[in-house]
Amino acid sequence: RGGMHAAAQVTPRVVESRTRHICHRKRVGDVRVRRRCAVASSPGDAPRDADADSSVSLLEFYSGSGMMRRALANAVSGSTPRRVVRGIGAIDNSQVANAVYEANFPEDQPVRRNVEHLTTDFLEKLGDADVWTASPPCQPYTRKGLEKHGEDARALSFINLLQLFPELAPGKKPHRILVENVVGFETSATRDLLVNTLLPGYDVREFVGVSPSDIGVPNTRPRYYLLAKRKGLGFVDTTKPFQSGENVNGTPDNSTNAGLNRGTNKEKENAKPLGAYLDPKLTKNELDALTVPFSVTGKYWRWLDVVTPGSTTCQCFTGGYGKTPFGGSVLAVDPRGFVDGENCSEQHGGGSRFRLTGAPPRGALRYFAPKEIAAVHGLNEDWILPETLTRRQLYFTLGNSISVQVVETLMRWLMEDAVTR
Repeated sequence: RGGMHAAAQVTPRVVESRTRHICHRKRVGDVRVRRRCAVASSPGDAPRDADADSSVSLLEFYSGSGMMRRALANAVSGSTPRRVVRGIGAIDNSQVANAVYEANFPEDQPVRRNVEHLTTDFLEKLGDADVWTASPPCQPYTRKGLEKHGEDARALSFINLLQLFPELAPGKKPHRILVENVVGFETSATRDLLVNTLLPGYDVREFVGVSPSDIGVPNTRPRYYLLAKRKGLGFVDTTKPFQSGENVNGTPDNSTNAGLNRGTNKEKENAKPLGAYLDPKLTKNELDALTVPFSVTGKYWRWLDVVTPGSTTCQCFTGGYGKTPFGGSVLAVDPRGFVDGENCSEQHGGGSRFRLTGAPPRGALRYFAPKEIAAVHGLNEDWILPETLTRRQLYFTLGNSISVQVVETLMRWLMEDAVTR
């Protein structure tokens, strides 16, 4: 039985360096999405008769389950005048992610297509968009992916998009862009290509290491974000989020005027405990199904990251959650006498995350339910996780998604202009 030892926390950094409905209907294998057409999806999502002047048109690359769209909708719903989001295209090659997207945005079915095969003609026919978002594959920039960067075949789709961008007619280029990836992307040649592609016509700001924990969410998910907007609109740098004021050069070419700022954890002490995100409606059968099997706890207890409902942080959830012991935190079913006491010790950095020093009792740990992970990512009760998808499929798509809270914060700033158009 065990105790726990400490793990270092990631320090965030920050780099400054008309709508047309797509109807590309494809059957999603054996996944038939449970439709709920009454869902308006987001407070800021556009009804069909929304006035064009009050809408924000959005084109999503690597659209996943639609969480970028939800974040943008949240960001603009509180603006004055109130604005709504109108999707002109959502492109992703994952049928599972597309099933979740379609369930939450039934009026705009995503296109299942590889971004590597897009053409300028295809993009221009979609119409002009106010905002582009992209979450390209992260594996080329991770240790697990061997950090091959642009030499990794999975990086080619985004490189293709960047090569198409200069060929687009000026009126077909977006006013604003948000790109998300893992920490490590900022040191890649792909990042340099991205910045150099945009700088002739855009102002660019980059954020490296920003995590939900920076805004009071009990989850560590450090990520890279690039925000760009057409020159002339202007960033309001005095209201920039995740800024501590430190500015160091993070660009190989100083002429790009991109700089590197470090984020701040100033709101971390106000984090809600994980218990606020747990689902009290889970049945006994559902809880039993979430139990971490003894085949895992008995063999991999050294690497399990254990949290309790009172913990104010948890490990990043990845697409391998439930499949690998490194995919995210697991929950102590009854923390009394298991976490509190001689069986474990708190990791460095606080937040009540623990490491075991021995195999725990059978049934002592459980996985987070998909809906609980969705809640940690900033999704409300109205977010649909199709019942036709397996738990493993839901873990995969949630683990490959974003923090809605972080992107909403960045989107709110991206939509704020120094110059009124």
